[in-house]
Amino acid sequence: MMGSLIGRLMAKGGKWSFVQGNLAEVTEEFKNPARGWYQIYTFELEKEPDFEELKWCLNTQDALALVLIDIGSYRKKDLDEAGLERIRGILRFFESYGYDCIVRVVYDHEGKALVREPAEFTQVKTHLKQVSGIIRQCASSVFIFQGMLLGNWGEMHGSRFLDDVRMSQLAEVLQREKDPQTFLAVRRPVYWRRLHRGQKPGALDCSDGMGLFDDGIFGSASHMGTFDEDERKDQEWDKPWCREQELDFENKLCCQAPNGGETVYNSGFIRVLTPKKVIEELGRMQITYLNRAHDTKMLDIWKEWKYPGSGVWAGKSVFDYAGAHLGYRFLIRNVRVVRANRGSSQYRVEVEIGNTGFGGFYQDGEIYLEYMDRYGEKSAAVAESRMRGWRSGEVRRLSCTVETGGGEIFLAAKRKHDGARIVFANPSDEEGRTLLGHLKTEH
Repeated sequence: MMGSLIGRLMAKGGKWSFVQGNLAEVTEEFKNPARGWYQIYTFELEKEPDFEELKWCLNTQDALALVLIDIGSYRKKDLDEAGLERIRGILRFFESYGYDCIVRVVYDHEGKALVREPAEFTQVKTHLKQVSGIIRQCASSVFIFQGMLLGNWGEMHGSRFLDDVRMSQLAEVLQREKDPQTFLAVRRPVYWRRLHRGQKPGALDCSDGMGLFDDGIFGSASHMGTFDEDERKDQEWDKPWCREQELDFENKLCCQAPNGGETVYNSGFIRVLTPKKVIEELGRMQITYLNRAHDTKMLDIWKEWKYPGSGVWAGKSVFDYAGAHLGYRFLIRNVRVVRANRGSSQYRVEVEIGNTGFGGFYQDGEIYLEYMDRYGEKSAAVAESRMRGWRSGEVRRLSCTVETGGGEIFLAAKRKHDGARIVFANPSDEEGRTLLGHLKTEH
């Protein structure tokens, strides 16, 4: 009865006004999915995990967890069903607590890869195929699979099996077996280039979802050997490049796939770093995730340094600024409401949103309006259904027509595959929605 009355009243239209909500930027780090700080949780596959104890060690501030699984005890044999089930159980545990997992399966977590790796490469390939099958089964919780099982700590150095031919064979296994929504990551940009021969620096194709991870960030000018020390004018595709060249390469590549890792303190190199340089470099690298527990001496310095710019972040620490800008960070800049047709109850809502984070948005998500329709019922309308590929620094202007009898209009966002909320860098309510404003109508 009441709904039909509202509908009749609104049919003729009337005077209206829109009062914008508070859209000022807030200086918070949100627990948005697939981005942010992480900690490493290490498992040895021959041991049964103690999940009851582990749940008390979880950092509930984080949306990410790096799950490192050591399979070195299986170096002479295939993974058995008990081992495979343990991997499933580990990933399901983190999924049950809402984490997106960065998974690294290794033969060594003590820097002894040459001792811990199998004697035969065929065993490595078999293990990777087995692991990839589990990763595919648990794809809803696996954001990134790092490395190829090999090297000290799984970091793709210190192994006898990382020549181009065998590395390509392992990459083929991963691409064939993994789920399309899971990203891959290799340790150095030159590894990526060797696995993608025939491409050109200005037109990189990352359709296979392979990005990078860097566990030597700021450890030296070359990020602890991630880049070449020497500057060359000529860029050979399958050779390491100098720092500036590699940073430009990462800036282009990691618009399409995530980049992240660990910072390292170096008493000599820290002298050439400044707050501005640190922030600029994290942005050039398109950094999405960083370890909050590794080499805290560097992170402690960031906590002491002040953000070098103006605006709402003035006076905040570099650590706070960096943490809030890891990956994507969507800021609503402006909203405008116009009547779609004179005398109707249809209104066009136009919203301007910028991605102010260091990195892009790499998954499928959607942005939508929540409002009361002309009959007084809760309703929603999608304003953007293709968030994947939204790059750092990119501003989008979204438009959506709603039929409403007035009231509050909210903007919300979510990841598609699991409905995880994505909170904007504006004031939000307990449901993670931002109030765009209040539409007032007169009859």
